[in-house]
Amino acid sequence: MEPSPIIAPSILAADFARLAEEVRAVEGAADWVHVDVMDNHFVPNLTIGLPVVQSLRKATDIPFDVHLMITEPERWAPGFAEAGAYNVTFHAEACEDPFALAKTLRAAGAKAGLAIDRDTPVEPYLELLPFVDTLLIMTIKAGFGGQKFMPEMLDKVRDVRRRITAKGLEVRLEVDGGISADTIEQAAEAGADAFVAGTAVYGADDPAEAVRKLRAQVLHSGVRA
Repeated sequence: MEPSPIIAPSILAADFARLAEEVRAVEGAADWVHVDVMDNHFVPNLTIGLPVVQSLRKATDIPFDVHLMITEPERWAPGFAEAGAYNVTFHAEACEDPFALAKTLRAAGAKAGLAIDRDTPVEPYLELLPFVDTLLIMTIKAGFGGQKFMPEMLDKVRDVRRRITAKGLEVRLEVDGGISADTIEQAAEAGADAFVAGTAVYGADDPAEAVRKLRAQVLHSGVRA
């Protein structure tokens, strides 16, 4: 039986003055909340950090999918696991020893995720799939919300899905960037089973209903239901 799809609204698109309310607005509809941590070094933007995640963790029970767009993830990632993040994803481009960091995150009680940015080939990292829980393919250039989905990135998704299937692995294949009602079915058909949606959820009048509609589209595509 295939895993049910994961819809993970990104709070990068939420109202930062009302983060706890914005997270609660998708409770019961979303599977995870995606938390983008940017350091203005690995990417040219600065967002939220560990203290905000610690505070938000007390405000909701929804699992946190923390995406570290930072240098030196080895230094910071374990703290997010200890703060109660369900899944902590770090970038291949920023990490010298992804295997070791994945092991550290699992030991700290979190799932371990590896992210591949737009311009990074996925092939060198396929051998790491048995040692991570999530592989995140960026369908934009990491660093800013609201960018346009890049369908050419779906070739990477297909490559990873083939490897996951061939090896019989239990790895979530996540896509992030420009995921909306117009693009989510393409991503699902390419083999993704976890979907980060920012503006498509938090730009809607009813974020929870937007999540439900996105899930329905994935299920309707019939690929990874």
